[in-house]
Amino acid sequence: MTASMAFYADGNTTVRLNQYGTTRAPILTLDGEDHSLAVSAFDRVPVAEHLTFARELSAACADYVTALEAYTAALPDAETDGDEGP
Repeated sequence: MTASMAFYADGNTTVRLNQYGTTRAPILTLDGEDHSLAVSAFDRVPVAEHLTFARELSAACADYVTALEAYTAALPDAETDGDEGP
């Protein structure tokens, strides 16, 4: 079975990391209006696989930021919302 999902973030989207120390696995959540996404580790999958996934997700997110910054830099000033980074 295959599936796909789109998550469209906007200014009201929140990203949270719920940490529980060493008692249970952390949970990453993205919450938007009428939709949410949670990423967490379950016992039925080896933790090494979760770490590999998390590292790949982190690298892809960093690449996404770089690509989005390059895209934004190429836009005419009138098309940007003024949020050009930290």
